[in-house]
Amino acid sequence: MSDYETILVEVNAIGVGWLTFNRPEKRNALDLAMVEDIRAALGELERDPRLKVLVFSGAGGKAFISGADIAQLLERTHADALRRINSDLFREIEAFPAPTIAMISGYALGGGCELAMACDLRVAGEGAKLGQPEVGLGIIPAAGATYRLPRLVGLGRARELVFTGRLVGAVEAERIGLVNRVVPDEELRDATCSLAKEIASQGNLAVRMAKQVLNCSWVSSLDTLQALESAAQGILFDDDEKKRRMMAFLDKRAQRRAAKAGAAVLEVRGAVGGPREFTRDDLLALPSAAQVEDVSTLAPGRAGRAVLLQAVIDACQPEPGAEIAKVFAAEGFSAEQPLSALTNALILFQFAGQALEKDKGGPFRLLIPGGSDRCANVKQVTSIELA
Repeated sequence: MSDYETILVEVNAIGVGWLTFNRPEKRNALDLAMVEDIRAALGELERDPRLKVLVFSGAGGKAFISGADIAQLLERTHADALRRINSDLFREIEAFPAPTIAMISGYALGGGCELAMACDLRVAGEGAKLGQPEVGLGIIPAAGATYRLPRLVGLGRARELVFTGRLVGAVEAERIGLVNRVVPDEELRDATCSLAKEIASQGNLAVRMAKQVLNCSWVSSLDTLQALESAAQGILFDDDEKKRRMMAFLDKRAQRRAAKAGAAVLEVRGAVGGPREFTRDDLLALPSAAQVEDVSTLAPGRAGRAVLLQAVIDACQPEPGAEIAKVFAAEGFSAEQPLSALTNALILFQFAGQALEKDKGGPFRLLIPGGSDRCANVKQVTSIELA
């Protein structure tokens, strides 16, 4: 990467680029030199085959960009306004091929807020302040705020913020849609890195195509957008990365199915949202409140790990009218119980950290603590049917 006077630029090993505004002594005020540096860097980054995501940040921690350089604005005339110095830069950022993230620490005011809005996503530290205070200086926010701000927060709120010049804190900015996420200041970089890494892990061409279509959603007709979507999808359908990712997905699913096929399963069917099979790992993944690590605390004389049967049933979305549970076990055994009698029932599935062996009633054993019915202790349960 080239060396720049007012910014720092780097691209890391996973394709995340960082463009840092580097005028901390001026709270990263946006002057003409910085505009020119950013435009040059965008051209260089656009040609970098490694780049998947670009993050904008401000050096020093006190400001993302505190606004335009007022000393330069004072000298600008109508001719400068018509040159669209900042406006054209922010349009380049908005149209940049890769997704962009504004990491906002401290102030993002005036042109700084407008640059952040030109990015695809905004992550702010809790101490961040955003706003468009230009009317207090006798000018308007004329680098995109009059059309990007209403798209994010609605026209009514945009009018209020522009007419009053009021600054908003990070929490309010998230509530009204001006930023996507707010995190503690000390976690801002890690949170932004995590988001950038998540995007970078996706199909690069697919993400770029999605950005292009989304960028057109405000200015194109439905017919045009449908044409753009189908054209983008057509390109992606023939892309080698699509084929590689889909084959990897299918291979992984096949591996999961093969592993599940070799594992014992407990089926729940009948009056539920849909039949479901639970492996031992599935039972372990149920909420901690459903886990009973030592069944002897509820069923003296028994040992092992269990889950509450009610949690298993709830995970299957039982129908409102379900009243009866029919339990099926090895060698054709079956028995019925009212669901109301199973409120404290347990499914024992593990002993000493290992799968419950057959000689202990495994792989799944139904226990109803204190029950005397023959259905209160059923070995080798295979399925439960609700009716």
